[in-house]
Amino acid sequence: MTRAGLAADWHRTTMAHLCSAYPFHADSGFGDRGALLGANITAGVGAFYFDPFEFYTERHLTNPNMIVMGSVGFGKSATVKALIRRLRAVYGDRRYLAIIDPKGEYSPVAADLGLSVVKLYPGGPHRINPMDATDDDSDDSVIARQSLATQLVAVVLGRELSPLEDAVLGWAVERRCRNGAPFTLADLCAEIADPADELVRMSRHTQLELARATSPVTFALDKICRRTLRGMFDSTTTVNVDWEHGPGVVIDLSAVYGKRDALPLVMIAATHWLSAALRGHPHRQSIQVVDEAWAAIRHGASYFQSSLKLSRAHGVATVLVCHRPADLTAQADDGTAAAKIAAGLLSDIQTRVLLRQPPEQIADAATMFDLSDRERQWLGQLVPGRAIWRIGSRSAVVQAMLTPNERRLFDTDQAMVDQRERV
Repeated sequence: MTRAGLAADWHRTTMAHLCSAYPFHADSGFGDRGALLGANITAGVGAFYFDPFEFYTERHLTNPNMIVMGSVGFGKSATVKALIRRLRAVYGDRRYLAIIDPKGEYSPVAADLGLSVVKLYPGGPHRINPMDATDDDSDDSVIARQSLATQLVAVVLGRELSPLEDAVLGWAVERRCRNGAPFTLADLCAEIADPADELVRMSRHTQLELARATSPVTFALDKICRRTLRGMFDSTTTVNVDWEHGPGVVIDLSAVYGKRDALPLVMIAATHWLSAALRGHPHRQSIQVVDEAWAAIRHGASYFQSSLKLSRAHGVATVLVCHRPADLTAQADDGTAAAKIAAGLLSDIQTRVLLRQPPEQIADAATMFDLSDRERQWLGQLVPGRAIWRIGSRSAVVQAMLTPNERRLFDTDQAMVDQRERV
């Protein structure tokens, strides 16, 4: 007696064959180096571990920098906070945490981890000098300060500097650096307003002609020191941060978060100061988080691009946090040089963590991050805490898992959600 039906040969297979037959449906995972963040949905719901430096060592990445992007309420901040908290738990003093906090949301995490908090506001007790020299005051440090000064002035003027303006500003920074004495943005303003004979000779102008040609730079620096950044970045550094043995620092910029003209300047200046300090201590691998990164990148894409390229040499992994592609590409619609620099900056970042996006942003995200059709479909359907992790050339869908204590620490909806609903 025979059974009707089609005869089929049975055979045994492996996960490796399954991965090739069903790409992005099954994956072998990335190993167990790093901090446990949650479950890898595309690797059989196995454990997902991550650390940018471990992944660089394992050759999953060619640089340690990250971008985390997601709509409000879908776990973007919680993912970043869980990452830094658990990296500190796993690696201890081998990971230094440095956070630019424009909204004042990291204070509970800072208190939990013992991080120093520097709260900047006009007239406050804390001041930091973005023109501070590093312990290794090399040519790179001089060039970085020249780039910062140029970027700050360009933001105030709302345009690129002319060749003469750029040259005089660069000469002034270099001359102050050669003197060996500490200097501030106010000193730089005085240097250009009353140029030394050396600058006048190099410019091939008379002193009066040079003063007239560079007066916009003088006015811009004066505005930065006397109005926009007054009481925050206009004098010598007054904060004392333990870079050698401390767990980390949070720069709280919430006092200026609502000031759209001042916020980009504050973000650029604070990030430069923090990055320069971290580069001066390369023996400690550092995680630098820049929240609300759009404010700095829109106006300082070239500076950020050059800074990120130095990450490997100085042992700094920068984590840029924003909401949606439009935050970073608002300037990119006109095809300007700044837009191309912003696009290049994003392409240089090897780890992209993409949480749920609204429908109108999915096309831009798919183009920006070269998403597959299935990734594009999932990007608009991800539940809170679940993200597409693009790590080098590989992808994974990861569900972050928080402990009850972490949920309390990371809660940013206290004013909007009733306590019974949170429970």
